[in-house]
Amino acid sequence: MRLFVAVNFPDQVKAKLGLIVKELRRLPSDIKWVDEQNVHLTVQFLGNVPETLVSAIIDNLNCSVAGIAPFKLNLGGVGVFQSVERPRVLWMGISGDTAALARLHAQVQKGLGQLGFEPERRRFSPHLTLGRVRSSLGFSAIIERAKKLVAKEGELGLINVASIELMLSELSSRGPKYTVLSRIPPVGSTLLND
Repeated sequence: MRLFVAVNFPDQVKAKLGLIVKELRRLPSDIKWVDEQNVHLTVQFLGNVPETLVSAIIDNLNCSVAGIAPFKLNLGGVGVFQSVERPRVLWMGISGDTAALARLHAQVQKGLGQLGFEPERRRFSPHLTLGRVRSSLGFSAIIERAKKLVAKEGELGLINVASIELMLSELSSRGPKYTVLSRIPPVGSTLLND
């Protein structure tokens, strides 16, 4: 089973992101766009995991998030990993209570480390991937248009993060399919305002 831990977002927010991506798709580019239903904030990627470990992971995550109160995040701004000259990922930025998000990330990594999962070597950089850039063809026009669309849209919503999810990722030729295996705690995320 290919698993990861994530924060998911309300459908209203995903729909707004989907509209932005729909506009960007109209421009010629070599980008593999993320389906709006698959947009999420990765807390930790676990990789291929034996099914026998799933209940231990869920128990561990329940302990890891104990004591973390719900917190609020905003989505806005766009950027690129590696650089505009050598783009790899087009992303949407995260703001708000990022200190609480960093605490959540650290506790999840520490807890899952007890089960043998290696922590990320890279510094945690919370973002939502909008597309993976295969070549820089047309990318300068994409990033300029994305900045204008996001500036016009403003904040995409204040999101109350009250859970994390253990996600199953199933890969196919049509793209990945993500399924929630467990919501921890089972409160869910809600959109507080548009």
